[in-house]
Amino acid sequence: MAMMSFPLTSTAQWTQLNSGTSESLNEIVFPAPDTGYVVGENGLIIRTLNGGEEWTALDAGTTKHVNDIFFFDPRNVVIVGDSGLFSITYDAGEHWSTTYLMPEQPIDLSSVFFTSSLIGFVGGRTNVSSGIILKTTDGGLSWEETVTPASFLDVQYKRIVFPTPDIGYALTRGMCMKTTDGGNHWFVTDTALVSSGGMFSILEDAFFFSADTGFIVGWYNGFSGYTTNGGESWTDQLLSNNQWYSIDFPSRDIGYLVGWSQLMKTSDGGQTWQDETSPLISNSSLYSMEFTDNNTGYACGANGVIIKTSSGGITNTKSIIVSDDLIIYPNPSGGRFQIEMNTGLDQISTPLSIKVYSSLGEKVAEVQGLLMPAHLNLEDQPAGLYLLVVIAAEHQFTTKVLVH
Repeated sequence: MAMMSFPLTSTAQWTQLNSGTSESLNEIVFPAPDTGYVVGENGLIIRTLNGGEEWTALDAGTTKHVNDIFFFDPRNVVIVGDSGLFSITYDAGEHWSTTYLMPEQPIDLSSVFFTSSLIGFVGGRTNVSSGIILKTTDGGLSWEETVTPASFLDVQYKRIVFPTPDIGYALTRGMCMKTTDGGNHWFVTDTALVSSGGMFSILEDAFFFSADTGFIVGWYNGFSGYTTNGGESWTDQLLSNNQWYSIDFPSRDIGYLVGWSQLMKTSDGGQTWQDETSPLISNSSLYSMEFTDNNTGYACGANGVIIKTSSGGITNTKSIIVSDDLIIYPNPSGGRFQIEMNTGLDQISTPLSIKVYSSLGEKVAEVQGLLMPAHLNLEDQPAGLYLLVVIAAEHQFTTKVLVH
């Protein structure tokens, strides 16, 4: 019986990049695969044009804390920050047009989102403890305050997202606000959230697939939940960490959730999550994350930390047995395979489970409770090479199959 050790997935390649700063970094975005911007404390803005290998400091003429970024494309970028800071560049950060909104009163801006080149929103707090959302219809030349609910929890809008031009969501402490009229009026959609695990959560980030379906995350009283009905109700996923800061889905199925010293990944659209925390993540305080594809991602946080992965956050290297005791036929095939074992393996208990991994190490299928001979259908997968793992009690056997 020929056997050898084989790594199911490679060790995660989370690498710390040289940001050139020790300032706290608040937000990271990549408007193109190799072009990224990071903003942080004391007016810090840095940019990479080569996937994080080098970072260049940009000057918007401010020393205020910069809290959020929005991009129209790699050259047209907006930043906001403390004291009403609002600045826009049209040439990838070489020159900035910087103003301070509502200078007559204390205001700190934490979030920015544009639904078009002219219509945009900024959110934050005014007079220290009152949430505020402003709207522009002329590309940021002038702003008007929108109507938000009066509440003791309405203290600061940390994130604004618009899945459609008319329907948007804004996060504050313990509440997710919603607008259906293009941001002119906002209302609370989640009374159940306020009275459940999300009560007093400092909600930090959101990701919406559509006007009705999305995720929100927060910390302090930790919350990670989703809605499928436009925020009328939220399902708390009760994930272990209580310090969630950022969530991102590079595709409909693949998503990532980062918090204080923890990273989790989903491969089924957020229904289940797996811990993919590496030592570099567990030793860092990360505040923002962005993935440019299913496997390439960046995160930033305290003390100037920027990290990068090219392996989708996979952390565990698991030794499995490659064996000629698996018989797979026909192989290659159009996607339908029959799986048998050679004789001499009667000691292997049943039932069995089968896991299928792509060439990138992503699990694409799993079937449990099988008896041999088993049948596997991969006709819904793209053509290519797949790693097939049969798990029997404490034993694992693997082989490669080719879908043509």
